Amino acid sequence: MSPRVVLFGLDGATYDVLDDLIGRGLMPNLKKFYAEGVRAKMLSTVPPLTPLAWSSLVTGRSPGNHGVLGFMQYSEASSESITVVSSRQFTAETIWSMANRQGMRAGSLNFVAHQPAPKIDGWVVPGWVSWRWMKRLSHPADLIERLKREIPGFDVKSLALDFDEERKAVVGAPLDDYGSWIKLHLKRERQWFEVLKHLQAREPAELVGVVFDGVDKLQHLLWPYLDPALVPPDPTPEFLDIRKMSWEYFQLIDQLLGETVALYGDATILICSDHGFTGSWEVLYINTWLEKQGYLTWAPEAQQVEEGCQELQGAYYDMHGFVWEGTSAYAVTPSSNGIFINVKGKRRASGIPPEQYESLRRELTHKLLTECNDPNTGEPLIERVYTREEAFAGKNMENAPDLTLALRDKGFVSVRRTHSYHAPRPAVLGTHHPEGILIARGPGIRKGACINPVTLTDVTPTALFAMGLEIPEDLEGRALEELYAPEYVAARGPRRGAATAEATAVVAAGAQDEDAQILEKMKALGYLE
Repeated sequence: MSPRVVLFGLDGATYDVLDDLIGRGLMPNLKKFYAEGVRAKMLSTVPPLTPLAWSSLVTGRSPGNHGVLGFMQYSEASSESITVVSSRQFTAETIWSMANRQGMRAGSLNFVAHQPAPKIDGWVVPGWVSWRWMKRLSHPADLIERLKREIPGFDVKSLALDFDEERKAVVGAPLDDYGSWIKLHLKRERQWFEVLKHLQAREPAELVGVVFDGVDKLQHLLWPYLDPALVPPDPTPEFLDIRKMSWEYFQLIDQLLGETVALYGDATILICSDHGFTGSWEVLYINTWLEKQGYLTWAPEAQQVEEGCQELQGAYYDMHGFVWEGTSAYAVTPSSNGIFINVKGKRRASGIPPEQYESLRRELTHKLLTECNDPNTGEPLIERVYTREEAFAGKNMENAPDLTLALRDKGFVSVRRTHSYHAPRPAVLGTHHPEGILIARGPGIRKGACINPVTLTDVTPTALFAMGLEIPEDLEGRALEELYAPEYVAARGPRRGAATAEATAVVAAGAQDEDAQILEKMKALGYLE
């Protein structure tokens, strides 16, 4: 059995970097893939954040409907507690079980929010899982043990993140450590691909997906070396050495793409990213700004950090940093760029009266856009403010932030307590951009074409169409007919089917202990600090 569809995920991939590397002759397989397929910009979620975005890609639904709202989110709309995102948050069916219900097996590797692994006809090794928990949170239950026996040199640790190495890199590693850190990701991506090849040979599936997330990690740390627009006019030997090591990672990705085409060339291959990338040059301390505007009162014991602190968040679950009786708006986590309005009776006894909610939200939106400005130039720091109805419409909307900010530099806010609400970064840091990539190649797909921007929710219906399956009527995306030759679509035509089934997940015993591991990884990668 050969796969009919392969989802080749590149976390955070952007044409800005890929096109530059193709032009330098470093990614010949991707260049050939371009020529044999169709490319488009792929618009991410609001905010363009990894868990939300990949979840939209594999469900065909927006965050308000699939339930994954951030790396961390309130347990429910009326709860005061914060939980780490997992498969428990899914309120929408994934493409894996959609394919199962129509008689197709599926395999999923390294997708976020897939822990504990959903029960499907096929196999799942989730992403963002420490090696100690990978056996318990994968599916089937004996999968990791079988991989140990059957794959020469298999090392389950290489599939997980090495916290010490990631942390060291983010805080600023010396040159000799960049090499070992990049090599760690080279080994990790190769291991994921070996798992894909092995499982497809032993337990074949018609739909397979794998995410290579080192793209995101390298770009977060090494963006100045990868963005062609940031190359200094007279680069130092050190700059050139680091850039060359970074390029080696992308050369491996290109090699893996070439092997994928060689193995599964008769399948539809969709190269996807969850978001794109760009550079961030400043930090907005949003809770400090809210304090100065009279919306937030810090608790006396809340730590005040030094001016220009680059930490985005301190204690993960510290909900004691505010005096709730004097707080009407606050931010909990930086990566979501979300502001919550403290409404009396929703999560706690104190807060603004419910009847003042709309007027305060309008007032706050106006001030964020007009009074949250660069202290030196007076220019707005916030490009757009989304209401929860705009960003999270759906059955999970009540649990989402009331306002979501899009900053002018696309960066993440800081929720730390400082004296000043704005500071420049000492160096440009990579951050998420809302425009990612989609490149498609396969039966019936046109060659060498470029189409208008598409959305993440279009991937699931397009993959189902490519497999000849019915597309559930309640998906928010659409099958991208413009990828194909008109006669191919006329002969096959997308077929609509019944609505999606209820989302289900396995809740593994002791899986809550994994949450602390995930939080440490997020801190190491700069999403929280």
